Amino acid sequence: MALSKLFNEHISLIIESALEDFNAEHIQGLLFASTGAQIDGSWRNAIGDEAEKVVQKLLIKEAIDLSKLTAFLLRENNSGVEKFKNAKKQLERLREFKGFTLSNKKSVLFSSEPDVSLINTDGSTIAVIEIKGGTDPAGALERYGAAKKSFEEALRHNSEVITIFVASCITPEVEHRISEDKTIKRYYNLTSILTHKSMRKEFLRYIFEELLKC
Repeated sequence: MALSKLFNEHISLIIESALEDFNAEHIQGLLFASTGAQIDGSWRNAIGDEAEKVVQKLLIKEAIDLSKLTAFLLRENNSGVEKFKNAKKQLERLREFKGFTLSNKKSVLFSSEPDVSLINTDGSTIAVIEIKGGTDPAGALERYGAAKKSFEEALRHNSEVITIFVASCITPEVEHRISEDKTIKRYYNLTSILTHKSMRKEFLRYIFEELLKC
């Protein structure tokens, strides 16, 4: 019974955190997700990609709830801007956007390294967020190392930038290293953000109230 509840909790989390287009075909695909080592690499990449999309979606929804989101920045057109009009329809097209702007003229950008950047009105970077969705404890140190490398690069450009590490798996060893790592200002457990309302509120409050000053 305990194993069944745990399995149900994680499957429900996947479905609830997925983008709006999760359908019966995806559910069918879950049945075959663990068959064959040949899909292991692509599956791991997909986990990382979806983790980024989940956090992006959380940020967008919070900006909408605060009535602060003014427009989306288009990926295909570097200078393209699409005004915020319909939350549901535009969220379904999340992959078309490279970020969004706020009513206080600050913006949030989505990229690869770092995964998320918070940009001030003068174009300077307020904070960067690295998101690691892998849940394998054996790879936790590797994911931490990759995030650290990205943070070091950001700090080279701006020593005042705030660095935020968000990971689904933070082992005791990784937590110990983070506690002694001056390149990481804050860290959050992604699973806790998604499953615990209080942690999600704290994460979003820090981003929007303390950093973006919304």
